[in-house]
Amino acid sequence: MPRPRIVIGRPAAPPIAAALAAAMAVAAFAAPAAAQQPSAEERRCTGQIQATAQAQAQACSVLIESGHYSAQNLAILHSNRGIAHAKAEDFDRAVADFEAAIRISPGHLRAHINLGNAHYAKRDFDRAIAAFSDAIRLDPRQSASFMSRANAYDAKGDGERAIADYDQAIRLDPNFATAYFNRGGAHRRRGDAERAIADYDQAIRMNPRYVAALNNRGIAHADRGDYDRAITDYNEALKIDPSYASAYTNRGNALRAKRDYDRAAADFDQAIKADPKFTLGYLNRGLVWFDKRDYSRAVADFGEAIKLAPDDARGYINRGTALEASGAFEPALKDFEQAIKLDPKNALAYDSRGNVWRSTGRIERAVADYSEAIALAPTYAHARFNRAQAHYIAGRFREALADAEAAAKLNPQGAHALSLRGLIQEKLGAKPQAIADFRRAIALDATLQQAAEGLRRLGATP
Repeated sequence: MPRPRIVIGRPAAPPIAAALAAAMAVAAFAAPAAAQQPSAEERRCTGQIQATAQAQAQACSVLIESGHYSAQNLAILHSNRGIAHAKAEDFDRAVADFEAAIRISPGHLRAHINLGNAHYAKRDFDRAIAAFSDAIRLDPRQSASFMSRANAYDAKGDGERAIADYDQAIRLDPNFATAYFNRGGAHRRRGDAERAIADYDQAIRMNPRYVAALNNRGIAHADRGDYDRAITDYNEALKIDPSYASAYTNRGNALRAKRDYDRAAADFDQAIKADPKFTLGYLNRGLVWFDKRDYSRAVADFGEAIKLAPDDARGYINRGTALEASGAFEPALKDFEQAIKLDPKNALAYDSRGNVWRSTGRIERAVADYSEAIALAPTYAHARFNRAQAHYIAGRFREALADAEAAAKLNPQGAHALSLRGLIQEKLGAKPQAIADFRRAIALDATLQQAAEGLRRLGATP
């Protein structure tokens, strides 16, 4: 049977390039209240004096409460105080100040943009989109506004609208390398690796030292199974920035896909050295130990990943899988249960827990978990395969056949599903169909002993 499924960790992309702080450039006053030098509070509020976020907010509050400023300048004060709150990651107060600025001065473009950025930081993407749309209506020539709205659409999962806005940002500013970079990410998330690569190519032409674009182009090559080109891009990224942990991790993933486990482990070592709190470094190094069947080291690395990210279900799923492979079924169950608690819609967590139930003879519980995994992910071939095995063990051959057929349809190159279907056909007395399935399984995987033994039992040859 195939080995248990395990979660691959890959930093698919750095955070979207339009960062909150960059968009929140502090606004200066539209006009001084009088022909005099700005006060210390004015200079602190407008960022002319370096100050902590708290000190900047306090300075703006003093000015707002003074009652000495015209509407336009009062809007700027509220906007700047909002920026200070955002710097302190107090986004509720930031939103309140940006909204106040807009009420006072509805045409205050920067306040609309900053309001969108604050909503984006709160992951309130619908309100962010509304704010950026207002900014676009005020000035449809600003490429950054389209870029920001595209980022919000992308974060919301609306790739089509995101790409349309990235397109418009690029039309307004054909040299906007970050827009190409972000559009490449949107294409990749929609499964279009070729268009993603084309966008990363353009971003790199504009900035040959664009490390994140080199990294992400490598990921897109890896998505296509072109691991050599992926490694070339990761190498180039690391030449420019030898401390770039994501590139070590991604190169390690490519080397692992090529079964070059020792070099993959070395890259994950480097990623961890570059950033000792880089969860994916531990998560992926654990995968190498798992592949090498060094389950104790795998468990240790997944444990480190869990310490760093205790709310991430992936660490628990992977550690549970390694524990199960080592025969530690009860601790594995606890990990899968924690994963399900953290992420109740994670089909892999239910499928993995089902494997433990099956391995320990609790077949009906296994079937229930596989069924839940299938309900959450109807195209999840591995859960269909596993439920077919459970039905087979229970002697429910018709139910097993239905699941094995579904698994084979979902994954026509799955030799194990075909071999299992052959076993089921044999039990049902359908000898010709069993022989055909065993032969197809061996054609896909000549090392599959289960299918070879089936053919021998039935007096047939491969």
